[in-house]
Amino acid sequence: MKQRIYTLIIIAASIIFFTGCAKEESVIHFPNAEINNIDDSKLFEAIKKAEQDKGILSLIVYRNKDIIVEKYFGNNAADSLHPTKSVTKSVTGILLGMAIDRGFIKNPDETVGDYLSEYLAPEDTIIAKVTIRDLLTMTGGFDWNELTDPTWEYWNNWVRSDDHFIYSLHVPIIHEPGSYFTYCTTGCQLLSGIFTEATGYSLKAFAEEFLFTPIGIIGDRPWGADLHGFNYGGVTLNLSALDMLKIGELYLNNGDYKGQQIVSEEWVSSSSSPQVNTNNTMHYGEEYGFLWWIGEQQGINYYFANGYGGQFIFIFNELNLIIVAQSELNNDYYDSGQQWMNTISIIMDDILNAVEFN
Repeated sequence: MKQRIYTLIIIAASIIFFTGCAKEESVIHFPNAEINNIDDSKLFEAIKKAEQDKGILSLIVYRNKDIIVEKYFGNNAADSLHPTKSVTKSVTGILLGMAIDRGFIKNPDETVGDYLSEYLAPEDTIIAKVTIRDLLTMTGGFDWNELTDPTWEYWNNWVRSDDHFIYSLHVPIIHEPGSYFTYCTTGCQLLSGIFTEATGYSLKAFAEEFLFTPIGIIGDRPWGADLHGFNYGGVTLNLSALDMLKIGELYLNNGDYKGQQIVSEEWVSSSSSPQVNTNNTMHYGEEYGFLWWIGEQQGINYYFANGYGGQFIFIFNELNLIIVAQSELNNDYYDSGQQWMNTISIIMDDILNAVEFN
């Protein structure tokens, strides 16, 4: 009898324990959400949707100097470094601004010929006149548009070339420089060469000393380089999600990071303001700044660093809001495009829907 009573007590205790656990796990509260005017239940649904997506690796929601959500999926963790793909371009844009702030480069209207003449032949007259501004705004006029070429012929030819930098100097120019937006990585490789010739630093070395360390990005961050030692200005930088958040904080605060002006307020404003229309070649990015995409949703302006397959730093200045996402990479063009859409939809349709605008 005693044994039976003891068994029943154990079973009852187990039911109470597991029921309590299930109840506790079924609801997630974000303690900083309510005080930052974010709907707790809508945010929970957005995070649950991200978890079910299976392709999203990291998601951070930050508002009013508070991290509301810092969520990692699968085997990803806070210290995991992930290829940022074309988010690299936005970091390169910041570094170009810092070089101009410090006088290494006079202004964005200086030309390829001003800095890379030793790599040019006398007949390379058109590329010599392309300006830094043209390269920063994707208006170099190149016969290369990664967004309208589903076969990625341009990209693949560049990747397979023996010398990525020299190849970039000789991509045919079919539009008047400064007149037409064509998204291509080759211009960012020229920016990397210009940067190193002007400063004496590679992008990576300069970033480590003057950008990353001051904003708390400590330790090696892999960043590939070409045969000339020029880091790839458009791709290959690896960062953690928290690293990406710090870059977002820097821009949200107009180039200031905890009282230290890292890049000028003027450069942040110029690079995050519309410089050229993108001809609607990118969802959510109708305009382009200096290597940052720009758009508007529900009357709210935003700009974002944007990487292949779903790598994002979204900044909403009016809302004091940053959303960071990292996603799984897939070599299949269609699958990566779908993952990009899945990730950005969760940001723009689900997370943003949880944020109170007033």
